[in-house]
Amino acid sequence: MARELGEENSVLDRRSYMRLAGAAVASVAGIGAGAGATAGQTDTGPVLQEDFESGDYDQHYTSSYILGEYDGTTSDVAKVGSSAMKVSLPEGSHYGIHTTYDPVEAGDVDSELTEMYQSYWVRFSPNYATISSNGKLPGIVNIEPGGGKGGDPSNGTNGWSARGRYQNATSDTIDIGYYVYHMDMDGSYGDHMIGATIPKGQWVHVEQCVKLNTVSGGSANSDGELKLWVDGDLTVDRTNMRYTLEPERGVNALWNVYHGGSDPAPHDQAVSFDAWRVSTERIGYPGDSGSSSTTDGSSSDDTTTTSDGTVLEVVANADLPTTQYQFTVDGSVQKRTSAGDLSAESNDEITDNGDGTTTVTGAVGNGYGDSYLVDGSVASATIDESKFTLRYGGQEVTVAELTGSSTQLPNKLVVDGSNRPGVASTYSFTVSGDVQKDPELGSVNSYDTISDGTVSGRIIAGKDGFRFSGEVTGFSLDGPAQVTVEDGS
Repeated sequence: MARELGEENSVLDRRSYMRLAGAAVASVAGIGAGAGATAGQTDTGPVLQEDFESGDYDQHYTSSYILGEYDGTTSDVAKVGSSAMKVSLPEGSHYGIHTTYDPVEAGDVDSELTEMYQSYWVRFSPNYATISSNGKLPGIVNIEPGGGKGGDPSNGTNGWSARGRYQNATSDTIDIGYYVYHMDMDGSYGDHMIGATIPKGQWVHVEQCVKLNTVSGGSANSDGELKLWVDGDLTVDRTNMRYTLEPERGVNALWNVYHGGSDPAPHDQAVSFDAWRVSTERIGYPGDSGSSSTTDGSSSDDTTTTSDGTVLEVVANADLPTTQYQFTVDGSVQKRTSAGDLSAESNDEITDNGDGTTTVTGAVGNGYGDSYLVDGSVASATIDESKFTLRYGGQEVTVAELTGSSTQLPNKLVVDGSNRPGVASTYSFTVSGDVQKDPELGSVNSYDTISDGTVSGRIIAGKDGFRFSGEVTGFSLDGPAQVTVEDGS
């Protein structure tokens, strides 16, 4: 296992970036907890909302070790509003960013929280690489006693951490999950709990949850929780965690973007974030409603729908050369030209057919995308799903779902590996008819490919689902999984 070589030393040596250490700065965007809060977390509901529309997002951080040198706002790529936070990792560097948000110290709640939900949109640059190493992402922690990280195992009184983790970058995907220091960890370094394989170059919604364990008679009970939702799917679900003997210390959010282990970034690359939320209750996936939940219960437009139509995004795989696609709409279509890496350009043509329909002929590659405002329904689409990812109204869809033709594929096949977290299984199968991915039956990512009736894919603590016509004519599986085939006829 790659060691966290030099990470803690780097943090301690660079305190010149500590802007707000020990400051009890109330967040402008944070929501106060209200009077009468007592120990044991009586505060409920939203705590913080940050959409990175300006550079003053650092007001939320209550201890900031590495901040300001590699992070900043950018309008090149954004999921919510007009800008996002971009964290750069230059060639030869490990950082990144390393900051802490303590909701009590920030003045956003009145007492220590023992349960926290944190969500954000994350996007790895299409060229993101891990070589032989891995890295850290924002998570939920309490490392103030000094342990629970850096090879110092959690013993119940020295701290604990559930940082986000990434690993195994391929040409177009990367694995994400947790890197956890807890009382029952196997060795000196944290346990890996991988939740999902996600595409690079695309926005993915992450929601994390830590609920601290209780303590009885001086012993930590195995009733703490650790959960991870990726695009609304529960991919890590642990209910037997022992984090601490001192739950009264509470939980904090740690924004940690770090390359390694021991290996630094092999070239200039970046991770972008948008729509950071912290709450004491489940936040939820914005794609479920087409808008982002705000701290006051209202809705915040995340650009998936407007008065001019619904956003349709066509995103190319990272290693795909410029490739053409086409779709026709019963209605009208407009280009989105200010959507960063997802902007439609001059080589994308929109043709009014004169019969109430509009045809779009576009081309894109290398992890970039095109996006449009569709006012009407998509009647047909010639888009190879093994080369492109489609999102409509903020949700990933298949061509069949986009055009309403899923009823032509009556049969279902699901490969389910959710009962074996952290174990990868690969599979392939062929059908005599047509086959398409179905996000309602399982996760959908660009690691799964379809070509001439043959499907190849991989699952890690999740499941993939497909609809098909005809019969299954061949199947192979390497690794543990439950396979279900349903004949819809």
